[in-house]
Amino acid sequence: MISSSSRTENFRYAIRNLVRAAEEVERAGREVSYFNIGDPQVYGFHPPAHVVETVARASRDKFTGYTHSAGLPEARAAVASYATALGAPTVPGEVLITSGASEAADLLLTALVNPGDEVLLPAPGYPIYAAILHKLGAVPRYYKLNDADNWLPSPAEMRSLVSARTRALVLINPNNPTGAVTPDALTAAMIEVAAERNLLVIADEVYRELCFGNQPTASSVIAREMSVPLVTLESLSKTHLIPGWRIGWMRFTCAEKMPDLLRAVGSLADGRLCSPTLTQYAVRPALEGSKSFQHEFVSEIRKRRDTAVAHVNRIEKLSCAVPEAAFYLMIKVNELIEDSDEAFVLQLLKDTGILVVHGSGFGTDPRLGYFRMVYLAEEEALDKAFGAISRFMSRRSR
Repeated sequence: MISSSSRTENFRYAIRNLVRAAEEVERAGREVSYFNIGDPQVYGFHPPAHVVETVARASRDKFTGYTHSAGLPEARAAVASYATALGAPTVPGEVLITSGASEAADLLLTALVNPGDEVLLPAPGYPIYAAILHKLGAVPRYYKLNDADNWLPSPAEMRSLVSARTRALVLINPNNPTGAVTPDALTAAMIEVAAERNLLVIADEVYRELCFGNQPTASSVIAREMSVPLVTLESLSKTHLIPGWRIGWMRFTCAEKMPDLLRAVGSLADGRLCSPTLTQYAVRPALEGSKSFQHEFVSEIRKRRDTAVAHVNRIEKLSCAVPEAAFYLMIKVNELIEDSDEAFVLQLLKDTGILVVHGSGFGTDPRLGYFRMVYLAEEEALDKAFGAISRFMSRRSR
């Protein structure tokens, strides 16, 4: 019998793990409606033509073999120009192209932490960070986002969680899974905590261009003004509707304060050769081309958000804050009679065929009764799903 490594025992990624339960329901002959993964293409959205056509031409006319492990020069230059235009002067040597933002997080944390080190994460927050830390033998320490205050964090709580083993502070803005946007002043206060305790700031800004109101200032701009080392993780997956293309990057702000980290990340990147060469040709047209498709996408998902929120408000014992960005709704079951939020989600799946993700998969207390639902589906599908949820809640109350 071949055994597995102990490092995989605590590796959990709730967004995907629940799919196994859904597949069991399907094997029993029942239909499952998937509201667990935020892939716009699943719901009929298509990437912009100018990006697709550029990559199609590159597949015929350009080099598609192994590129430099840090990425195609033109892709790195495009990201550097993009960051500089935002107000965070960046050179191509401070950019590393990755297979989505998730690989960027994996490379960065692997280069940064040792077993037993700690990293501050938001709760709720994107679960890949905790999964990577568990794999590395490091420790996630959670700072809570306050649902009564539209899911905003407390710098004072962050400060109280810092120990001698703390290495970094992760900011996710806009937040996944809540869709909340952190105001600039609060972001600056959190970066100040990192500056006080000599922590690296890791800024996940995958959804920054998908806000329904004003976009927050990029954390790199604020960090540059404060002279605080920060690494931004970004991606084209959601902003340009190409999640399967696996195009993301990390970019370093105040890189002169972390030369050892840059070298370590570069060494790890060398070991995986490069991210996919062909789709890196999407970076320049994506960052420099028209954003009209993006405005249309945001306008459409805002309508779907409003539909989903209206349904939640009509269902007794459910509630939610109104998301300010992205396409996720964090819904609270106000009277949780099950043992945990995961038990609620599994019962909902069994009874209705609707798959959502339990809040504790994002770091919340399982007794609080949260679940995340993707609202990318057309309004008719949302109406049908919430009708089933409403009937489930009524049966459950009885």
